[in-house]
Amino acid sequence: MTETPKYSLIKKVNEMEIRQYPAYIQAEVTVEGKNYRSAIENGFGILAGYIFGNNLSKQKIEMTTPVQAARSEKIAMTTPVTVTAGTNFSVAFIMPAGYTLETLPQPKDSRIRFRQIPARSVAAVRFSGYFQQDTINQRKERLAEWLAEGGYETEGDFIVAGYNPPWVPGFLARNEVLVAIKAQSTEDQDAPG
Repeated sequence: MTETPKYSLIKKVNEMEIRQYPAYIQAEVTVEGKNYRSAIENGFGILAGYIFGNNLSKQKIEMTTPVQAARSEKIAMTTPVTVTAGTNFSVAFIMPAGYTLETLPQPKDSRIRFRQIPARSVAAVRFSGYFQQDTINQRKERLAEWLAEGGYETEGDFIVAGYNPPWVPGFLARNEVLVAIKAQSTEDQDAPG
């Protein structure tokens, strides 16, 4: 079974969730893409090469899920969410929990970098299908509105995460739009959703 980061569910309202994730390490690469789907296609091969042994020690690393993509530029969250054509994306694989920055094999490809992601709260909404831009935009907008109504502040860019290999039928595929949020007091978390 493929490793996926564990999280604690803090709040759930319909399809919206607030989760608490522990710290993890991700391998990432910046690629150009006209949308999330093309970015993941461009970045996946580079990162897959690394975990399949294209590293200095020729060590294979277990595949994990999800594969994540986020826009590389920093843009303030607004509604409605809009997407412009042709931009840079950061595509990332989460490294298995047993690794540290010191024990990960050194990549041969200089485009790959590692980043320690601290423990954090994340808002999420699921969707099926394969990274259709309209669906992603709708989920981003819905998540942004829900967070604004609840008084949550976001940190960073929206992330699109895919959990399934390409041969899984779209209607069965698990995908998510995620965004880190600033921690709130317990009193705030009990507010109606």
